[in-house]
Amino acid sequence: MPIYRGDGGSGDASTDAYASQVATYAQTATTKANEAAASASAAAVSATAAANEATTFNNSLGAAATTLSAGASATASYNSSTKVFTLGIPTGATGATGATGATGATGPQGATGAQGPTGATGATGAAGADGAAATIAVGTVTTGAEGSSVTVTNTGTSSSAVFAFAIPKGDTGATGATGATGDTGATGAAGADGADGVGIPIGGSTGQALVKIDGTNYNTQWATVLTANQTITLSGAVTGSGTTSITTTLSTVDGGTY
Repeated sequence: MPIYRGDGGSGDASTDAYASQVATYAQTATTKANEAAASASAAAVSATAAANEATTFNNSLGAAATTLSAGASATASYNSSTKVFTLGIPTGATGATGATGATGATGPQGATGAQGPTGATGATGAAGADGAAATIAVGTVTTGAEGSSVTVTNTGTSSSAVFAFAIPKGDTGATGATGATGDTGATGAAGADGADGVGIPIGGSTGQALVKIDGTNYNTQWATVLTANQTITLSGAVTGSGTTSITTTLSTVDGGTY
């Protein structure tokens, strides 16, 4: 790059000194730039390490809480080894008693139970600080099963309570005396005639019975059968000599053979 040396020309001493000084400044600027670049690189490495350490800290950071008695002072501690904050939170003061809920319907008088022994009087607790004003409302009122316990459930929150009541039915009373017999009801209408039975033909006369005609089911007919001590009369002439035999087939009637 050409350098303007001024009016004195190339041999002017003041111009040569100025050029040398400019060259020195340029060298110094280059050195400072290199140092700044190295410092920026080191700063970037340090920032990355710090970010990683912060991430590790956030991932391992934890908290625990314990409940202290009412009126105690809140506490807080930090364990650098476990990276856990431990908070001690005192129990809040008891709020003012809410208004009495509406009285439920009176159930039947139950049996009186035996009176339990009187418990010992507990020590008076320390007075707590005034709590925030709470609201109380009556929610649902349902009838519980006979013999169950009365339950009161808060379906709202601790500061805006809504009480649901379950009140059991009273015990069942003794059975009353049997009432007088009512009048006899009117006779119902006659039912329709049933269908005729299968295989029982109509007709027949005294002394007849149904007998099978053949092996077909329900194929029967009325027939006259012999009864006990019945006389059989044979008519017609008997001719010939020697011994004559007469064979007769009799029916079974009333459990015997004749």
